[in-house]
Amino acid sequence: MTQYLVTGATGQIGNTIVRMLLDNGKKVRVLVHPEEDTTPLAGLPVDVKYGDILVKDSLKDFFNLKEPRECVVIHAQERNVISDKTDLMVRRVNIHGTMNITDTCVKKKIGKLIYIGSARAIPLNNGSKEPVKDVTHFDRNKVVGDYAKSKAEATQYILDKVSLNGLNAVILLPSLVIGPYEFGNSDIISLIRDYLSGDLKVTIPGGVDFTDVRDVAAGVLEAAEHSSEKGTCYILSNSYMSTQDFLHHLHEITGRDEVTKTVPNWLLSGKGIAQLYYKITRKANPKDKYGPFLSPEPLYESERASADLHYTPRDVRSSLEDTVEWVEKNPPSEKDSSEDAKKGSSKRASGG
Repeated sequence: MTQYLVTGATGQIGNTIVRMLLDNGKKVRVLVHPEEDTTPLAGLPVDVKYGDILVKDSLKDFFNLKEPRECVVIHAQERNVISDKTDLMVRRVNIHGTMNITDTCVKKKIGKLIYIGSARAIPLNNGSKEPVKDVTHFDRNKVVGDYAKSKAEATQYILDKVSLNGLNAVILLPSLVIGPYEFGNSDIISLIRDYLSGDLKVTIPGGVDFTDVRDVAAGVLEAAEHSSEKGTCYILSNSYMSTQDFLHHLHEITGRDEVTKTVPNWLLSGKGIAQLYYKITRKANPKDKYGPFLSPEPLYESERASADLHYTPRDVRSSLEDTVEWVEKNPPSEKDSSEDAKKGSSKRASGG
């Protein structure tokens, strides 16, 4: 029986993958940091091993396997911070942590590595209206933001190991995930909570491609059992949604007041007159709440994933309904609330 090893199992994508693996009768081992809150794993029949992806020696128990060639490692751990301030942990976790996992897979001759990358790591298409259907090379200099750059660099590192060391790796590139099993307070979850509480008064120009975390997890399971060519990259996207449409859907789903007042782009810069405005009014720049909607990104298509992995994303409106239901049933923990208060817009997200 194939052994599945999952990192990032307390994050939204990793946790959803673990649950789906278990539902399909798979044997699952997870890597958990010694100081990590394991509430998302409560009651799940998983083999927990403690370690830190930044410390290669601490991964020994996690990779202690009788038949490594019969194992699939799913690397879902990441750090995603939407902020103008540099977060050194983004680079450490997303690049150096991924290198440690990848190098160990090579050394142990693991049967397959599935890496959960990000569609944001895909090179920008310079304003082209043609959707991106395929990508084989990643360049941190062709994407915007610390998160996207770190994911691009990590993805290319894995592809280099495929070429140089024969690593059997498949890379999945989901757009921004929504749906259940987000036990933390990601940017999208925080935004929805602000809307539900009435704290969200304005909107901004922008938009983002959403996909459902459960569809991503289903794609991972297919990739684990599908004999894809080594180094294949699959885009897992669904639908682009503008900020205005996102808020309109929330209005229709919840019946709460619709947010229609739009802040102009010049007032989002936080520089010059805009900086003076926020200083005088003591208001927060709304872009701090809308981080995921601000980053430029190409248009995506998931043709290869549809053909090879039977990737069939559900209606994004139903995904948003399920997300709202999850948020209403799972209030933030005191720890999440206190951390958000300290960090402002610098939250940890678990996807896309």
